[in-house]
Amino acid sequence: MIGFSKVFDHSFNPKSRFAAILTCSQADEGCPFISGAEKRIPITYEDPKAFDNTPLQSEKYLERSIQIATEMKFVFASIKA
Repeated sequence: MIGFSKVFDHSFNPKSRFAAILTCSQADEGCPFISGAEKRIPITYEDPKAFDNTPLQSEKYLERSIQIATEMKFVFASIKA
């Protein structure tokens, strides 16, 4: 599996038969249509950008990254092929 962050229209991405997983708390509203996606799955998280340029920036980005990775691991481990 190959995943991309933020650049859903990159030429490498598939044109059809894919699921778009929107993780940013603003992505579901900000990307109302993703061409070719068979499924849109909004799994929203609070964006750590609120902590940019603060002493907590690194901690909050790592915290959110670990949360997303943990939850995605659970989801994909639950999929029966």
